[in-house]
Amino acid sequence: MLTRCAATFLRRYCSTSSSSKLAETIASSIEGVDRASIGALLATVPELTKYAPEQWCSTVNLLTTEGLEVEKMLSIIGGHPAILARPPEKIAQSLHCWRSCQFGDANMKVLLSAHPYFLDYTNHGQLAQRVAFLHSHFETRKNVYRLFLNAPNLVVDEHHVTEAKIVYMMQTMRHEVLEVVKSRAFAHDLEHLRCRHTFLERLGLFKPRSLKVDKNTPTGNSPVHQITDTSDKRFAVKVAYVTLEEYEVFQDLFRREMGQDERYEADDEFDAVEVASEPSKSAYRKKGR
Repeated sequence: MLTRCAATFLRRYCSTSSSSKLAETIASSIEGVDRASIGALLATVPELTKYAPEQWCSTVNLLTTEGLEVEKMLSIIGGHPAILARPPEKIAQSLHCWRSCQFGDANMKVLLSAHPYFLDYTNHGQLAQRVAFLHSHFETRKNVYRLFLNAPNLVVDEHHVTEAKIVYMMQTMRHEVLEVVKSRAFAHDLEHLRCRHTFLERLGLFKPRSLKVDKNTPTGNSPVHQITDTSDKRFAVKVAYVTLEEYEVFQDLFRREMGQDERYEADDEFDAVEVASEPSKSAYRKKGR
């Protein structure tokens, strides 16, 4: 028992000692980065210890040259350790890609420190198309920045998936732009949005804003973020004023209802194909005669 404890202590000591030496080496080779900050980061994210000081130096020097402050650099490295192994030219290419979105330098830095894996993204053309599409619906580039910040999946989601959510929230529910961009609604799938909205609607707790009413007129509906971004329990109790169990029962019924609707739609499509194909069958039979 004592032998095992001694071995465990020795491993931890060696590991701590190794991390401490690595932190000192990194801090001494990178201007403006202190040993304490590096040491704390290595302790929080042990995976970072597998990267050599040269990799740290190369990445940090590039990010410094690109104008990122130490705090944001360490946030990016801690959130996405693999960036230390990424070629500097690829990181620079990604930074150029994000700068082209014209969110503003400060917003871009906040976005990348919040979602460091964005620095793996270099598809300039695709990103430009996504920004243009969202910009056409949400008025300003700042709003597009907010959408990416709150729902990073928007960068890679398929076009039809995003469009279906936009139609549902902006046309069916008739939410205002600022309400939507301040929420994490796009981080959820469409079924989640439809289920919560339908539940409130059937309880008489949600009514779409009339198209004739000024958009600044209060609707009495709960804000988007309370509807979409809360846990099932909080949504049920604080927004719908029911028990969690009641909402869970509704979720099950709603899934079945949606499943039946999809089957009916599939049957209707099949019937339409059958009807459309009848003339060609008749013509074939007549031709055969």
